[in-house]
Amino acid sequence: MTSIRRVLLIANPISGGGKGRRMAPELAAALQARGVHADVYLTTAAGDATARARSAGAEPYDALVALGGDGTVNEVLHGMPDPTRPLGVLPIGTANVLALELRLPKAAAAAATVIASGNLRELAIGRAGDRRFLLFLGAGIDGSVVHRLHQVRSGTLGKHKWLAPILHTTWHWPRHSLRATFPDGEVVDGCSEVLVTRCRNYGGVVMLPREVSIDSGKLHVLCFRGRGRLWWIWQGLRGLVRCMRANDRSLVLRTVDSVQIDGMAPFQIDGDFAGQGPVAIDLLPQRARLLAPLPRA
Repeated sequence: MTSIRRVLLIANPISGGGKGRRMAPELAAALQARGVHADVYLTTAAGDATARARSAGAEPYDALVALGGDGTVNEVLHGMPDPTRPLGVLPIGTANVLALELRLPKAAAAAATVIASGNLRELAIGRAGDRRFLLFLGAGIDGSVVHRLHQVRSGTLGKHKWLAPILHTTWHWPRHSLRATFPDGEVVDGCSEVLVTRCRNYGGVVMLPREVSIDSGKLHVLCFRGRGRLWWIWQGLRGLVRCMRANDRSLVLRTVDSVQIDGMAPFQIDGDFAGQGPVAIDLLPQRARLLAPLPRA
């Protein structure tokens, strides 16, 4: 636990169809009622949350609080000079995967109670180049979907806006061939997708294999070697009913501290387009400290 008396709220005003603009002062008022002073900052463009979190490094806040989706949380974490500084979240995005994993409340009053309590939950931080992430990096098929969304996106983002990029990627099916190289020298070739994840929930609807855990302190690397549309639809259905399984043939799962992904393919980090491969991923030595309910026993 830590003492929380003053916080900076960094809010994406267009998250949740505009909920960010409305809920920032609502959360500030709820925190004030619990004895916590809150300053509010509304972002104006992509990368703005990162810049504000970076400039807050020298300011006397006990915690930063991100209001938005998983991408906004990622931006704030990426900008923090000290990634161990307490970080709170009011989830108002599309998938809210981190909130689902940590049981973070979506109502301002309940979120204020969690933040003011000072309960901290430590999470390992992934790193791709100089970019940090708490959830996942996907190269290949899902990277292509996110890349397409990045090309056509305008205005607020809801779940319905993912449909067109998914259909576009399915119609113009990419033929990536990626290689994952692990610290022990093992190589997995011929992958249509390499997903490096810290959490089991994917996209708010699909559940990855049971071995994946946000509390493991490791990177879980899923190498998808199936290439056809039907195989991918089958894996998606298995994920929907929580029975996706690694089999060391078409779906390889390794739990490691680092991995190198080679091959030309777009990749995404925590739901935002992040570039083209190859990419090297490892873990930061520091751990993030999230203001969150204590995990269930």
